[in-house]
Amino acid sequence: MLNEKQRENFKNLLLVRKKELLMQTTSSRILIEELLSENTYDDIDYAEVSSDSYNLNILKDKQIEEIKEIDIALQKINNKTYGTCEMCDENIGVKRLKAKPHARFCVHCRPIYEKTLL
Repeated sequence: MLNEKQRENFKNLLLVRKKELLMQTTSSRILIEELLSENTYDDIDYAEVSSDSYNLNILKDKQIEEIKEIDIALQKINNKTYGTCEMCDENIGVKRLKAKPHARFCVHCRPIYEKTLL
């Protein structure tokens, strides 16, 4: 179980990461708009713009998904349920939370959850 100081430290980490992601998603949106507004003079230009905008959209979607996960973690901090695995209700290890502060599952349950997504 995390103590209050640890929860506060993780909260600060999550807030900093969320701010970074919000700035990155804004940048991604701007870049996508710029790419799509460029004049394409031939098929190669069009293919490059299409590929770049597709890749930026994938990146932006991943950033938005991480923001949602961070919001869930911040809500759990406020509810004092942060650091508890959503599957087995055991504590998520501090090492795992340091690696992924918005982790929802312990290292044992994570692969099980991921298999259900397939």
